[in-house]
Amino acid sequence: MKKIWTAIKGTFFAIWLFFGFVGVVIIYGSYVLIKAKILEKRKGEEASREYVRKVVSWFGRAAFHYLWSEVTVFGKENIPDKGPYVIVANHQSIFDIPLILGYIYPSGFIAKKELLKVPLLGTFIKKLGSILIDRDSPTSGAIALKNFARITQTGDVITIFPEGTRSIDGKVNEFKKGSLLVPYRYNIKILPVTIDGTIGMNKKGSILIKPGKVKLYIHNVIEPKTFSSEAELRAHVQNVISRQIAQNSLTKAS
Repeated sequence: MKKIWTAIKGTFFAIWLFFGFVGVVIIYGSYVLIKAKILEKRKGEEASREYVRKVVSWFGRAAFHYLWSEVTVFGKENIPDKGPYVIVANHQSIFDIPLILGYIYPSGFIAKKELLKVPLLGTFIKKLGSILIDRDSPTSGAIALKNFARITQTGDVITIFPEGTRSIDGKVNEFKKGSLLVPYRYNIKILPVTIDGTIGMNKKGSILIKPGKVKLYIHNVIEPKTFSSEAELRAHVQNVISRQIAQNSLTKAS
């Protein structure tokens, strides 16, 4: 009976999320993009992007509020006042993106190009300065690294999920080799972030959505120049993030 009730609730919230997506992203989002275009013509591209950032940040927080999900943020004081810096986070769920947009910074993302196919959402992702990767193209990775370096050198902020895909059990998977090559090579500050709890809202491969309690840990900034190689930097950042997940697991078990 409990499993049936859980499935019913999950289906309800999935439908609720769909209509929310239509109402907020499609309808309100269309208005936002029109206004952003007008701002770009009148006041320039940066004014337009700043307006979009504010709206997207609100949307990120609203996604959790309207799904009756509680977000607790630790270490907010560690967020740098300005870029460039790279947000490096573990990846548990589709809700990780709105979580970062709403509670850390409305940054661009390094993500797969399929996101461009999502109506309007793809436009917002591009507007934030995201880098889209075509996994079927052998040259896409090299182009992405070049664009990544260019963006961060201009003072922007970008987010990456070095695991490359969502975790299936909430644990932190191995970071992809070379995933922190750009911040290491150009000595761009790294802001490690541990996400714990979004997997309870939606697991990889499931369409069911349910409210959850999410904890967001923003760790101290890391300076890449203090490490002798990208591999050493990558291992350290992964350890910082995974150690928090392990600590939380022990607390829940006790």
